[in-house]
Amino acid sequence: DPDLTRHVDAPVDPDTGEPLDCTRCGACCESGEGNILIPAEDLLRWRRLGRQDLVDATVDGHFDERAFAFSEGACVHLDRGEGRSLCRIYEVRGTTCVAFQAGSWQCLEFRRDKRRAG
Repeated sequence: DPDLTRHVDAPVDPDTGEPLDCTRCGACCESGEGNILIPAEDLLRWRRLGRQDLVDATVDGHFDERAFAFSEGACVHLDRGEGRSLCRIYEVRGTTCVAFQAGSWQCLEFRRDKRRAG
């Protein structure tokens, strides 16, 4: 969430002590091809919004669901310009992305994996 850093009580990474700034991280968007699942409801919502381009940019994911396609090691919708990690479709992003919480065990694990990978 790009507004995360504006909150005084932003979660802190217990390994580094740094505030979790999603716009400088993007580790969750790099979780691997087929891992960021898209429920059928999102596909229907995007079609209703006239965003067939988003539906077309999906691949087979785990558990017989669709997932965001990957390019250069990250979700195709991740913009890494200017040292930032921003979602190009933030306003209509998938419910999996909406539900993802900074500071959750998954977030911290993705961050650890990213640090290990260098």
